Amino acid sequence: MIELKKGDIIQITNDDDKWFPCLLIVDEVKSWGVQGYISIPLQGAAYYRIKHEDFKKVGTAEFDVY
Repeated sequence: MIELKKGDIIQITNDDDKWFPCLLIVDEVKSWGVQGYISIPLQGAAYYRIKHEDFKKVGTAEFDVY
């Protein structure tokens, strides 16, 4: 398992997931997966929880807005 931290960017890889293939910014790392968010302009953050096996790390965010 790869090491994740707050601010990492993940992409949902499970094509059965309703948010596939969204990118999320990791907010909290949990034993079962992560809680991440998408920033929606003029509305705020939409949070989502996803298991480790359903995403891959693709990078690290430059700024943490929440």
